[in-house]
Amino acid sequence: MGIPGKKLKEAARAFLVLLAVFLLLSLLVKGLNYLVVDDADSYTRLAMHELYTQEEPVETLFLGSSHCFRAYDPALYQELTGESAFNLGSSSQNYDTSYHLLKEAIACHPVKKVYLDMYYAFLFIGQQDRDLVQANIISDYMRPSVNKLDFVLHMSGSEHYTNTLLPFRRNWRLLGDWKYLEENLARKRQVAYVNYEPVVHEEERYVGRGFVSSSQVLKPEEITWWEKFSEIDLTGDDSFARSYVERIVRLCQEENIQLIFVTAPSYEEYLKVVGPYDPAHAYIEELAEKYGVPYLDFNLCQQEYLDLMAGDYMDVDHLNGQGAGKVTETLAKLANEPSLIDEYFVSCYDVR
Repeated sequence: MGIPGKKLKEAARAFLVLLAVFLLLSLLVKGLNYLVVDDADSYTRLAMHELYTQEEPVETLFLGSSHCFRAYDPALYQELTGESAFNLGSSSQNYDTSYHLLKEAIACHPVKKVYLDMYYAFLFIGQQDRDLVQANIISDYMRPSVNKLDFVLHMSGSEHYTNTLLPFRRNWRLLGDWKYLEENLARKRQVAYVNYEPVVHEEERYVGRGFVSSSQVLKPEEITWWEKFSEIDLTGDDSFARSYVERIVRLCQEENIQLIFVTAPSYEEYLKVVGPYDPAHAYIEELAEKYGVPYLDFNLCQQEYLDLMAGDYMDVDHLNGQGAGKVTETLAKLANEPSLIDEYFVSCYDVR
C-alpha cells in the first residue's frame, strides 16, 4: 500500500525540481536580457506597455509600419471623432506582425475599427527575405500567451528560435563588455525608464498611444541623390503577405470589426521619382475590392482637401507632426462623414 504513495511523492519531488530549474532559468534569461538589451530609446517598448496598461478601452486601432505610427495621431483622432484610438504601428512592420498585434489588441480591448496601412513595398517581401528585427521588437514586449507562441514559432525558421526566444543572444558578446553593461544599466535605472516616460530624441518624441511626432522638416532642395531611390517593384512574391492580409480580413469579420485599408502619403517628388505610382495603387485597390474593404490612399487625396507641402514631411517617405495632424484631421472628417470619400479622392495619381 505504501508503494504508490512513495512513487507519488517521488513524482511530486521531480516535478518540483523541474519547476525550480525552469524558474531559475527564466530568472537567469530575464536578468541577461536586462543586462544586454539596450531598449532605453525604444518606442515599441512604450507602446506595448501602454497597450496592456491603458485603462481606457481602445475602439479604433492603427496598424502598419513607420509610415503608420508617424501619420495617424490617435489622440487627435479621438478628439475629432469621439472614438478612443491607439496606434500599434512599428518600424518595418510586416503583415504577419500586424496580424498578431491585432490579436493581441483584441484580447485586451473592445476593438471596433482597424485602419491597416498598406505600404506596397511590404506586400512583396517573402518570409525568408524579410527583416526579423521588425518582428523581434514586437515579440520582445508581448506578454506570454498562445498568440505570442504562435507568432514566435511562425515568424522565422527554427534556426532563428534562439535569437527570437532569448533576446540577449543577439548580442551575447556584449556580456564581456563591462563598460557597455555599466552604461546600459545606468540608463535603465533612470526614473524615465522605470516609469515608462516618453522617449525624446533630437527632433522627435514618443507622444503616447503609439504615436511618434517629429519636428524635423524635409528640405528637398538639399537632396542630391534622387537617382538612388529604387523604382516601385511589383514583381516579387506576394503570397506570404497576402496570406496574412487575408487572415486580418477574416479575423475582423469574425470579431465584427470594421476594417479599412489606408496608405499614408509620401512626398510628391519622391513618388514621381520612384513611379509610376498608379500600378501600386491599383494593386492594393484590387485587394480591397476582393475583400470588400474600403481603401483610402492619401496619395490620391485632392489637394483642396489635403494640402501637403515639403514642410509637412520629415523625409521623403514619412510625415512630421504637422503633416500627421493634417492627415489625421482629414481621416477623422471622413470617419464622421463617409459619404465624402468619393469627393475627396481621385481614381489615379496621374490626374491628381
